[in-house]
Amino acid sequence: MIEVQADLKRGDFRLKADFRAEAGVTVLFGRSGSGKTSIANLVAGLVQPEHGRVVVNGETVCDTESGLERPAWRRQIGYVFQDARLFPHLNVRDNLLYGARRRGVVAPRIDTVVDLLGLEGQLEQRPATLSGGEARRVAIGRALLSEPKLLILDEPLSGLDGARRVEILPYLDELARSGPPILYVTHAVDEAARLADEMVLVVDGQAFNAGPPDRAFARSEATDAAGLGAPISVLEGQALAEGGGPVTVVDLGGTQFHTPPLAITPGGRVRIVVDARDVAVALTAPADASFQNALGARVEAITPASDGLLIQLEGQGFRLTSLVTSQAAERLELRPGLEVVALVKATATARYA
Repeated sequence: MIEVQADLKRGDFRLKADFRAEAGVTVLFGRSGSGKTSIANLVAGLVQPEHGRVVVNGETVCDTESGLERPAWRRQIGYVFQDARLFPHLNVRDNLLYGARRRGVVAPRIDTVVDLLGLEGQLEQRPATLSGGEARRVAIGRALLSEPKLLILDEPLSGLDGARRVEILPYLDELARSGPPILYVTHAVDEAARLADEMVLVVDGQAFNAGPPDRAFARSEATDAAGLGAPISVLEGQALAEGGGPVTVVDLGGTQFHTPPLAITPGGRVRIVVDARDVAVALTAPADASFQNALGARVEAITPASDGLLIQLEGQGFRLTSLVTSQAAERLELRPGLEVVALVKATATARYA
């Protein structure tokens, strides 16, 4: 559990954080310069607030009212910075063990961590010979071997090209499932949608709870924080058997959703990200159309947007947002409570298995 209620001032920049998140992966999400790293540094003890308190795993580590300020080295927090910060004169094995040795960890689980992060073939290499993705994995492994109560990952994919990002994301998936609680800093929609259990939105120096990804990305502040052209929806379900077809079928909790084939076993978790501009609304399911997803839904709300109307839709096991023109809404006589069909192309979605 992480709880932050604190104010911080750095020059002309003021930060006000007020959030509480349970164990799992908490994502600090917002644009560059919004204050995400400052919050991570508050939690880690690298900076002190003007006033407020910080609680990690039920233990108060900072409380300005009582004068409590536990130093960073006593907070048992592993911090992976945007740059890997490996020691160039040490091989990978010694870099991995550095933090554990300094903290006096008796029997560091190096074999487990090496297996988790896929570093078996790099143990004798020096940092200069590693790819960017490999260096980030070594930095994460070094933090894990110090047996932290919380792991902070500050933009761990920043600066990596597309291939290196694809390389490291599966390791972050596994870390999220089997590692310690994580505070994950990012401005990338795909990382937040894929990894977050809970999201904290950071907008212009204000940080507040936003809930799980499906609810967080439905908020207007998330659209602003991400610089999105339209809201996105995050759907979560379990992969079903493909039945020999060229698609993966995902059960959203009573509604089946079709995506292009995913390398995932039946029962595996899938998150689907859908842009509001890729959701069409119909009164009945079309008989002849390329849409593979015709989902029964109900109009929950209609709100104005700069380029149309946002239609909030709710079906069995899912929520979707559709962006339509006011003319289309008028022609269909859309109104709250109306039963409709949400049409989504399978190929228009981003899938994170």
